[in-house]
Amino acid sequence: MPPSTAATLPLFYRNPMLLRSQEHGTFGLRRAHDFRFAADTAVVPLVASEFAPASRHYPIVFAPDAAATPLAVLGVAAGRNLFVDGEGQWRAGTYVPGYVRRYPFVPMTNASGGAPMLAVDSASPRVVNGASGEDVDAFFDTAGRPTATSQAAMAFCESYRLEAVRIAAFGKALLDHKLLVDRSVRINYHARRDSAAAPPPEATVNGFRMVDEAAFRALPAEVVARFHAEGWTDLVVLHLASQLGWQALVDASAAKASQAVAAA
Repeated sequence: MPPSTAATLPLFYRNPMLLRSQEHGTFGLRRAHDFRFAADTAVVPLVASEFAPASRHYPIVFAPDAAATPLAVLGVAAGRNLFVDGEGQWRAGTYVPGYVRRYPFVPMTNASGGAPMLAVDSASPRVVNGASGEDVDAFFDTAGRPTATSQAAMAFCESYRLEAVRIAAFGKALLDHKLLVDRSVRINYHARRDSAAAPPPEATVNGFRMVDEAAFRALPAEVVARFHAEGWTDLVVLHLASQLGWQALVDASAAKASQAVAAA
């Protein structure tokens, strides 16, 4: 269930390039949002500030990786995001995770290290060279200075990077105190199965971890105090409460399958 990507590139990114005014002075970003780049992933990472809004729409689980990365579950089948339609639009009224909103931008450092600089995935259809007009925002002005678009993107990337550092500390604490356990969810489609091409009556989603409630309640007082002080108790509660969202995913998956059958 964790994001599946190339070994050296983060999820979604295929050809990130550092933005330099000398080389990319004529490059810009199309304003129209198109989320088709996220249509083939069933999970995306989350940071701490997103647990509250994300928990209203997605189950929150933890990846079986060394960082216990928190993930928003976007679908019950691998490679299928139930929140992106055929036009590349995210389902209205639902929270769009920051990791998704950040794309095609990403912070990068050059070979000599130093502070992160703004990069963009040149493979994104929103990144254009030589186009100008009302629907494209340039990355640099005529003097080679970053435009408001680039400045806002860098601010967002830096904020997200710092949030990622904070959530890593939460994941480490969960692992250190052995609070995570492997879990699976059995999905029953029987109420929505109305044709031979509909989803099978049952399916199992696995490959993720959850907080063990019994282990969490048994934590020593000093550990509980630290969790409260760090705001981690709230994150655990939101994570557990978000599990109620599985049924909505099942319903959405069954509805899409029924629509596909009707259109066939």
